[in-house]
Amino acid sequence: MTFHLNVHIISPKGHTTSLEWTHRFIQKEYQTRFQQIGQETLADLLRDLSGSGCPVDCVVYDPFMPWALDVAKGFGLLGAAFFTQSCAVDNIYHHVYRGELELPLLGGEVVVPGLPAMRADEMPSFIYDHGSYPGTFQMLLNQFRNVDKADWIFINTFHELEEEVINF
Repeated sequence: MTFHLNVHIISPKGHTTSLEWTHRFIQKEYQTRFQQIGQETLADLLRDLSGSGCPVDCVVYDPFMPWALDVAKGFGLLGAAFFTQSCAVDNIYHHVYRGELELPLLGGEVVVPGLPAMRADEMPSFIYDHGSYPGTFQMLLNQFRNVDKADWIFINTFHELEEEVINF
């Protein structure tokens, strides 16, 4: 059996890597525009590759851009979410997304299934300092909006360090 793997990294038109871009990324207007341009760019790439003799079977995407899965499914392709943060951190954000961990934290012990009890100041900064970067915080939560439709989920982890949360 032979497998072919081609990796294409898209950079939406008008994207820059400057500090200005980083600051603008947290703004809702920029996120909306980035999604629109990103969807168009990915769709163009998938169309181009479909006629290349080496069509795409699966799109591996970062869930920070959940629209990539929507585009892949629109082309009838498989989609694989690749979470780049640790499994423990993703678990915390997922419980916030589902409303199972209410914010702001009121202090005391924080209990998240699959993790040991923690103090509020041991939580990720976007959880502990709720409201500090609302645009980025919303992006962190939106990564779960359609993950249930992904065909595979890959998580950046080291099993022996996060065994409890992985097996949760």
